[in-house]
Amino acid sequence: MPPSPDQPVRLLVIEDVPADAERMLHQFHRAGVPFQARCIDTPEALAGALADFAPHVVLSDYTMPAFDGMAALAICRERAPGVPFVFVSGTIGEERAVAALQAGAADYVLKENLQRLVPAAQRAIAEARARAERAAQQAQIARLNRVLRMLKGVNEMVMRCRDRVELLSETCRLAISLGGYAMAVAAARTTEGAAIKAVAANGLDEAKTAGLRTYLEEAGSHGAAVLASVLRSGEPWICNDLAALDGTGRFDALMMHTGLRAFVVLPLLVDGVPAAALMLTARDPGVLAAEELDMLRDLAHSLSFGLQYVQRDAHVRFLANFHPQTGLARRALFCSRVRELLARTQAEEVGHAVAVIDVRGLCAINDTYGRSTGDQLLRHVAEALKRQYRHVDHLGHFGGGTFAVVLEKPSGSAHAWQAIIPQLASDAVVEPLVLQGRRIPVAVRVGCALHPHDAGDATELVQHAETALLFARAEGAPGARFNPAMKRRSVGNLELEHRLRFALERNEFELHYQPKVNVVTRRVQGAEALLRWRSPEEGLVMPENFLPVLESSGLIVDVGHWVVRKAALDCARWKRDGLPPVRVAVNIAPAHLRLPAFENDFMAEVGDWGNRYWGLDIEITEGMLQEDSGAEIRKLERLRMQGVRISIDDFGTGYSSLSRLAELPVDTLKIDRRFISQIVRNPTGATVVKTVVSLARAFNMTSVAEGVEQQEQLDQLWHVGCDQSQGYLHCPPLPADQFFEVVRKGRGVLMQPPEPEPDPDEAGEAATGCPAPAR
Repeated sequence: MPPSPDQPVRLLVIEDVPADAERMLHQFHRAGVPFQARCIDTPEALAGALADFAPHVVLSDYTMPAFDGMAALAICRERAPGVPFVFVSGTIGEERAVAALQAGAADYVLKENLQRLVPAAQRAIAEARARAERAAQQAQIARLNRVLRMLKGVNEMVMRCRDRVELLSETCRLAISLGGYAMAVAAARTTEGAAIKAVAANGLDEAKTAGLRTYLEEAGSHGAAVLASVLRSGEPWICNDLAALDGTGRFDALMMHTGLRAFVVLPLLVDGVPAAALMLTARDPGVLAAEELDMLRDLAHSLSFGLQYVQRDAHVRFLANFHPQTGLARRALFCSRVRELLARTQAEEVGHAVAVIDVRGLCAINDTYGRSTGDQLLRHVAEALKRQYRHVDHLGHFGGGTFAVVLEKPSGSAHAWQAIIPQLASDAVVEPLVLQGRRIPVAVRVGCALHPHDAGDATELVQHAETALLFARAEGAPGARFNPAMKRRSVGNLELEHRLRFALERNEFELHYQPKVNVVTRRVQGAEALLRWRSPEEGLVMPENFLPVLESSGLIVDVGHWVVRKAALDCARWKRDGLPPVRVAVNIAPAHLRLPAFENDFMAEVGDWGNRYWGLDIEITEGMLQEDSGAEIRKLERLRMQGVRISIDDFGTGYSSLSRLAELPVDTLKIDRRFISQIVRNPTGATVVKTVVSLARAFNMTSVAEGVEQQEQLDQLWHVGCDQSQGYLHCPPLPADQFFEVVRKGRGVLMQPPEPEPDPDEAGEAATGCPAPAR
């Protein structure tokens, strides 16, 4: 390497006459050029000096007794081609001089004209420096071009690769074949998060590459080495000369052994977190220039994007095929596996059955304990099924509480399977889920279909098993096997759904209103809006005949919007027409309440006509206010602050805790009609009603009894101090116009009681009867 301007010039003098060598060095003294010199006169000494002295220029005699100048030039050209060689001779002729220049000499100086020696040496050194700089620039350009080709190759691969290992393996290969690096290793932490595993590696020397890969894994597992540091910090590690690196111990020795002097470790980030690291190595020190490092950072960004895309693509493909809560196959993948199983065993004439298993009461568990508990229950059931049926590929999870399993059909006729269904349902029952000291029982229903008796292909087999499950659910049976009659019934439900969609469009739904009456004064203090369907074919249809289809199809949300709007219109009209004040309660389904815009939509319907005496209130089920219903509870709290009253419908059928009830935005507890029906003759029923009434009074809430049909029931409600009564004893649900007339004629009072004695202020008010349509 040519000297910098402030360095002494290292002169290697090849001369067998010491006096002539002194004369050459004297010229540098005269010129004031600082130098270091070594004089030799044999080939062996020349080879050694080139290695350990590293001269900047060689000054050589042409003719020596034991050594030839042209031979010296050949040695220098072979071992130090960048060092300029200048002949200094008194015997060289013109022809020899030309031959020497053609052989690679930089210049020649006659001993009779040594004043040219220093300028000639300096010019030769300057030219050598310029050549070295041009060569370095060309080498750097070539290197950058190689890195650029590698970057282009990686970018193209990122767009088509869908596997992490393939992406990193191909990157390592391109780093060697296109980038010109000596070795490349890609590593990442294992799923456990502690150990580091070399995911891919490539190199010019397979044995040395394998050794480096092993070392990196061993060192990384103990938190040492550069890979572990990069994966912790997310910052690149750059070393342009291993000889200048301290404190890495075995790593230094290993890299030196492999002949590697420079390396860079790049972090590969996914969502800003180090997910992997790429190590690239080079044999020569100082080759990692700023431009190359910039390109390598671009490479790391491309690979990070690719890894993130692969991870998200894998996650999407996993979610498309497997249920995230249980890890079991979704419906499409389960059907595909059943199809493959039937095809494999067709020649063996082995029959199979598909059983679809439904966790009973999952909605009630979600409503009572919260959705997080329901999710834990699903995982509990999935683990139990995995233990019961060892072939996990034969299990599926269709969503919600619906699971599936494919079974080998028992020998014998298809009728023999019918007797096994109760046992299958029993086998599918799992141990109760114990959560925070509570035992939550798990009950299931099973629907099954046999191949080939009930279906000819996998998709139809699964569909028919689901149809059998729906039949078992409707009949309250533990299980059922498919038969054609079930399919006709299923088609009927689908037709009902279509009819209900048209019913909403054609305004076939109606609201009937049933008053809520003060138990003491019999004054109407509110009303509940109850949904009815005026079917063109069947007349007035009660909600129990169509509400399950509304809920299962999702139509309940659209119908819920209509109910709120219609109740608001009726209530506002009654107010304009002079009816005594009445607030109307509407039942809100969980899916409706969960809508982000529910609060605004509800208040928009009330408008500016509502006040403390007039307006809409909300009735919800007990389970909608559990611990993981925070967003819904906050909506109800804001609505309550705007004057909307909140009621819990059918209270006593869920599992609300007292501490939880005290925190909820609730104004009214409605006692379920099942307890009211038992209040006269069943001490337990009477105790439950009394307890709920006391509970409501303790929390400053209103108690309302539903389904009151007998005077004896009303008397008992008066005795326990219940606030309001609702039922056919007072008045059946009536269309809006009839409800208006009944309340208007009675001036807001219904059915005076025989006892207790009426308030004197109320005694003069006339009692009013209701029409008594068939119940």
